[in-house]
Amino acid sequence: MSEGISRTTFVVGLIIAILVSSLISIFVTMQWARGPKGDKGDKGDQGLQGPQGEQGPPVAFAEWDVHWRTLTGDLEWGAVIGTSVFCSTFDYNWGTGTIFLGYDDYVGFEAYMQVKMRRDGPFTFEIGSDDGARFYIDDILKLDNWSQGSYRTKSALIYLTQGFHTLKIRYYEVGGPSRVSFYCDSDILMWYE
Repeated sequence: MSEGISRTTFVVGLIIAILVSSLISIFVTMQWARGPKGDKGDKGDQGLQGPQGEQGPPVAFAEWDVHWRTLTGDLEWGAVIGTSVFCSTFDYNWGTGTIFLGYDDYVGFEAYMQVKMRRDGPFTFEIGSDDGARFYIDDILKLDNWSQGSYRTKSALIYLTQGFHTLKIRYYEVGGPSRVSFYCDSDILMWYE
C-alpha cells in the first residue's frame, strides 16, 4: 500500500466503489430491459352507448295563480290591478315597501292552486299574515286570520281524500309592514301526470 492511505480508508473506498458500481449496473439493466419509450398510440373507438332507460312520467308542480286587487276603506275588493304567480309554498315579507305595481297599502289578492292528493289522510296547512288572510279548501274556510295586526300564523291538521282539491288564499294589507306566507306538507305539491 502506498504511504498516504491507511488500510481503513482503502477498505471504505473499495466498499463505496463496489456499491456505486452495483447501483449503476442495476440502473443500466433496468433501462435496457424496459427498452426505449414508444410513441403514444391512437385513441381507440368509443364503445357503443347502452340502451336508454325508461323515462318516468312527467312531474307536475303546483303553483298559485294570483289575482291582485285594490281594497276599499271598508275592506271590500276594489279594482283588479293585475295577476302574478307564486310558488307552491312562500313567505313574502315586503315590510313597508311596495307590494305590487306601486301599491303598498289597501291592496290584496285572491290566489288559487290545484293540488293532487296521492293518499287519503291528514295534511298540515299554515298561513301567516300582516294584515289579514283566509285559507280555503274546495271553497270551505279552513284557517281564518282576517284582521289587522302584526304578522302571526295559524295552522291546522286537515283530513283530505285522495284526488284533486282546490286551495284558495285571500290576503289584504291596509297599512304598516306587510307579509304573507303559506306552508303545507310537501307531498301534495308535486305529482306524476
